Amino acid sequence: MDYSNIKKISILGIGGKGAYYIARFLSLLGVEIIGYDLKKNDNTEKLEKLGIVINYRNPNIGEHLSGDFYLYSNDLPQKIQAIIFEDNKDIKGYEIGHFYHQITDGYESGQMNDSAKEAFIQSDIAPLYFVDQSKIKYIGVTGTDGKTSTCTMIYHILKNAGFKPALITTVSCIIDDKEIDTGFLHTTTPSSQEVAQIIKIAEDAQCTHIIIESTSHGLEQGRLAGLKFEEVGYTNITSEHLDYHKTWENYCNAKSLLISNHLKANGMTILNKDDKSFDVLSKIASVYQTYSRIGDSDLMSRDIVETEKGLSFQLKYQNLYFDVNLPILGEYNVSNFMCASLICMQEGISIENCVKYISTFSTVIGRMQILQETPFKVIVDYAHTPNALFEVLSSIKKYRKEGRIINVFGSAGHRDFYKRPMMGKISNELADITILTAEDPRLESLKDINDQIESGWKEGNNKNGELIRFDDMSSNVTNRRDAIKKGLELARSGDTIVITGKAHEKSLCFGQTEYPWNDIEETKKLLTTS
Repeated sequence: MDYSNIKKISILGIGGKGAYYIARFLSLLGVEIIGYDLKKNDNTEKLEKLGIVINYRNPNIGEHLSGDFYLYSNDLPQKIQAIIFEDNKDIKGYEIGHFYHQITDGYESGQMNDSAKEAFIQSDIAPLYFVDQSKIKYIGVTGTDGKTSTCTMIYHILKNAGFKPALITTVSCIIDDKEIDTGFLHTTTPSSQEVAQIIKIAEDAQCTHIIIESTSHGLEQGRLAGLKFEEVGYTNITSEHLDYHKTWENYCNAKSLLISNHLKANGMTILNKDDKSFDVLSKIASVYQTYSRIGDSDLMSRDIVETEKGLSFQLKYQNLYFDVNLPILGEYNVSNFMCASLICMQEGISIENCVKYISTFSTVIGRMQILQETPFKVIVDYAHTPNALFEVLSSIKKYRKEGRIINVFGSAGHRDFYKRPMMGKISNELADITILTAEDPRLESLKDINDQIESGWKEGNNKNGELIRFDDMSSNVTNRRDAIKKGLELARSGDTIVITGKAHEKSLCFGQTEYPWNDIEETKKLLTTS
C-alpha cells in the first residue's frame, strides 16, 4: 500500500490495542485520523495528546464517516456493523486486524518506503521483528481445542528434561516457574507488544524455550508478526470463529499462517492425521510428522482405557511399544500428548522420557478440573466449542459408573451464532439435565441466545432429558451463580455436574462491562455453603 496517498481516515474502536498502534503508525505519516470509541482509556488519552480527534460514541445512524477509508473492529455487534456498512457504501472499510496484518506484511516483504519504515519502527507497531531470536527457541501450537493442554504438556516435558522453558497460554504466562499476570480476559494470543515484554522477561531469566499458544485471530491479525518458530504443532481445526472467518476454509488458512509465515526454513510441523485439516496443512508444510488415535502415523496410540483416575494406553513409535499412564481425564488428551511428544522429540528428548515425564503431569486449570469427588462429582472445563463439549461429555459418559450428567453452560453474545443449536443438541444427547445460563452475552439478549441453544436441544434424541433456563441478565453474574447453584441442588449421590465455557477466565461480560467472575472460585464457594 502507498501510504502517501492516504490523507484522512476514520477508526472505530480506536482505543483497542491493534487500532491504537495503527493510529500511531498512520499519524506519524501525517494522516488525519478521526476516532470513535465508547469510553476513554489510556490509549485514547495518548492518541488525543497526539492531536487525534475522538468521538466517544458509535457512529450515528445515517452518519457518513470521514476519509479515504475507515477501519472497524469485528468486536462491534453485527447489527451496528451492518448499519455502518450501509451508511458508508461509497468508501472502503477494512477490519482492523486485517489492516494491521497488511502493514506488517508490507514491512516484511520490503514494500515500504523509507518514511513508512521509520514510522513502523517509531510506532512500535510490531516489535517482534526486532527481537534477537537466537537467544531462545520458539515453539508454537494452534488448533481449535486442546492448545492449552498441549502447550502445558510440552512445558512439563521440557522442564523435566532439564530445560528452562517459558509458557504463554490462555490460562497463564509462566516464566522461571513463576506465573506472570497478563491481564488477558477473552484473548489467547497477546499483542505483539505484550509478547515482546514477556520475551524480555524470559531472556533475563535465561529461559531456553518459549511455548506460545497461537489463535487464528492472533495469526491473521499479525500479533506474532516477525516471530519464527523451531516447531509448530496442530491439535485440530473444527468449525469455530466463523463469525470472523466466515468459512472453515478461511479459518484453516488463518491457522496455516503458523507454517507459512512463522516456521523457520528448517522447522518441523506436527499434524493430527485424524483431523480433516491434515489434507490442507500437509500440502503447505514442507516437512512434517503425524500422530493418530485411529490409523497409521509416525506416532500412534491404541487400547485407550479411561477411568476416574485418568488414561492408560499403548503408544507405538518405530515398531516400539510403550505403556503410558496419563493422570488426567479426557480421551482427547491422548492426541494432545502425542502432539507434545513429537515436538519435544525434535528438541532431543526420547520418546521413552516423554512417556516417563508425562506420568507426573497435573490437570491444567479449568481443563477437566475436578472440584469435588463425593457424594457427587463436580467438574469445570473450558469447553466452549461443539467439538470440545462433545469430547468432554463423551469421556465422562464412558467412564462413569452410575448417576446422571448435569451440564451447565451457555454461549457468548455476538460470537459464532451457528454453534448454539449444535451445542444444545450435544448436551441433550450426552447429558441428562441441561442448565442454560450466561456466558458473556455482551449486548445480545440472553433469552435469544438460550432460545437458539434450546432449538438444537429439542432436536436431540434424548426425549427424557430435562432443560432448565436462566434468562435474566439484569442481575449480571448472579445469573450464572444461580444456574450453578441449581445444578448443585439437583445433584444426587453418584451424579456428575459439568460446568463448561468459562473455567479459568476471570470475568463475565454483560453489556460492555466486564464483571469479576471465575467459575472455579465461585463453584468452590457454593460447594462450601451448600
